[in-house]
Amino acid sequence: MTKRNTREIILEEALSLFAVKGYQSVTVKEIAKAVGIKDSSLYKHFASKQAIYDTLLAWMNQKFEETVSFYRLPQGEMESVAREYGRNDLVWLKKACEAVFLFFLKDPQASKFRRMLTIEQYKSDDAAKTLYNWFFNDAILFQTDLFREMIRQGSFRDGPPQIIALQFYGPFYTLLCQYDQRPEKEAEALALLMAHIEQFAAIYQIRNEES
Repeated sequence: MTKRNTREIILEEALSLFAVKGYQSVTVKEIAKAVGIKDSSLYKHFASKQAIYDTLLAWMNQKFEETVSFYRLPQGEMESVAREYGRNDLVWLKKACEAVFLFFLKDPQASKFRRMLTIEQYKSDDAAKTLYNWFFNDAILFQTDLFREMIRQGSFRDGPPQIIALQFYGPFYTLLCQYDQRPEKEAEALALLMAHIEQFAAIYQIRNEES
């Protein structure tokens, strides 16, 4: 087992505190105490609390990219991404959605980061912007572009792409919030998510035999 270095421990302890109290309410002294070092020693690793936050954001972006790559979710130009989504079956789509859902629900760092942003959005414009981009704007924009291209390619039924994106993503985020902090209900959450994906695909996906 790889031993964690002090920098990593600082990030993990800071994130744990941020997830409970919010970024603004946590002091550098509290973070140092949780790590088991003096606050003067913490400054050897991070110049400020903001530097810790910025590093956490970069860390989360990297972790999400690694998750996407691990599950081989399509990336690149939208035309090729849409083509790959269009030719993959429902089983693949379910696995892809499950991977992303569980990442934000269960990953120790990603789940805490989401909770921190949820708490802090009303106190910090930076946190509000990050939450908006991570969980709303970027996701809906990507899906809007994806569904528009899939409609153009003939693998999706015609309709307003942005509304279709909202129909797809709305239940995803609702279930994420509904089952947060309820690990004993994970199977129930996944069952509802899979049922939603099945219904969504039945409405919009054009299967090969129909094309």
